[in-house]
Amino acid sequence: MVSNRFSLGSRLRKIRDERGYSQRELAHRSGISTNAISLIERDENSPSVATLQALATALSVKVSYFFDDEQPQSVLHIKASQRPTIHSRGVSVAGLGAELRRQEMEPFHITLEPMSESGDRQVVHTGHEFVYCLRGLVEYIIDGVVYHLEAGDFLLFEAHLPHVWRNTSDDPAEFLLVLQTPNESNEPIERHFSSYPSMAHLGK
Repeated sequence: MVSNRFSLGSRLRKIRDERGYSQRELAHRSGISTNAISLIERDENSPSVATLQALATALSVKVSYFFDDEQPQSVLHIKASQRPTIHSRGVSVAGLGAELRRQEMEPFHITLEPMSESGDRQVVHTGHEFVYCLRGLVEYIIDGVVYHLEAGDFLLFEAHLPHVWRNTSDDPAEFLLVLQTPNESNEPIERHFSSYPSMAHLGK
């Protein structure tokens, strides 16, 4: 379910139209089914984090594009009640709903219900990724290596390494996720989802 403060579907449809892609072409570029894209655009289904990043890659936009609702600003002060939030399969992803000029950091607040995960696709992208565990237990698998985070622990890693995250405990978990993607490059951000060694740790 998508928070009623904004429509992810309308933003996806808008950028797809701007790119001149049909739903079928976007499906081919992203590896997401045409039916799934149609459901997302109608706000009848929320994408997993991995699906959201696959769509962002195919459309050559940052993930935060789907959360932004304002013109770039110089200072951001976002109240907790004003964060646009996506809910999908036990995962809640809250964005800023706005951006700074020439912004290179994309911060998100992630809440994981027990036994939930980022999705069945591994993520690879440019830049760096910073993770700070707020509560509970978060498991990150980075290039086949498992990292266990408790409250107060953090990770900082090169985001071109294939990675996924999940909560395998019986209690909710919560963490801050900050993506850093260079803003000066004119090349599209490339993320790839394929078979990497760490898939074995997911039991897929």
